[in-house]
Amino acid sequence: MVTNPSVAVAAAFLADGPADGADLSLFGQFAGSWALDCTEYNPDGSSVDRRGEWHFGYALGGWATTDVWILPGVEHGVSVRFPDPAAGAGVWRSTWVGPGRRRTHTFLASRIGEQIVLDGGDLRWTFSHIETNEFRWRNEAQQPDGTWRLQQTFRVWRQA
Repeated sequence: MVTNPSVAVAAAFLADGPADGADLSLFGQFAGSWALDCTEYNPDGSSVDRRGEWHFGYALGGWATTDVWILPGVEHGVSVRFPDPAAGAGVWRSTWVGPGRRRTHTFLASRIGEQIVLDGGDLRWTFSHIETNEFRWRNEAQQPDGTWRLQQTFRVWRQA
């Protein structure tokens, strides 16, 4: 009998690394723990800065990556990502769940030049300036006139 269901769920969900034959390098390169500075941009032009954390790893028998980002007092969000060759060469599916703000988003992700772009239709998330120990991330929303409004930026650096 399992005495701590959370431990059982974590053990069943998380994986030590990619499964044999699984190429998870697009997001697997971020495996580990990171600190982040988040700036949220409001439509009125004001902004709010927060410190947070982001943890990346492998999941679901090593066939997917997962990550959790935490903005204390605001949100704990989780993504599950996996390559989907049926969607196109180098294309990944990604789903993000943020229960604090009661949101879910689905994306198709791929490398575009030196960036990783997650396209959610009217939402676009981009990993850029990717180095071994740091990267940048931004969240943009498409406006009714077709332009993109910057909603958030993260400056992210490796902790472990």
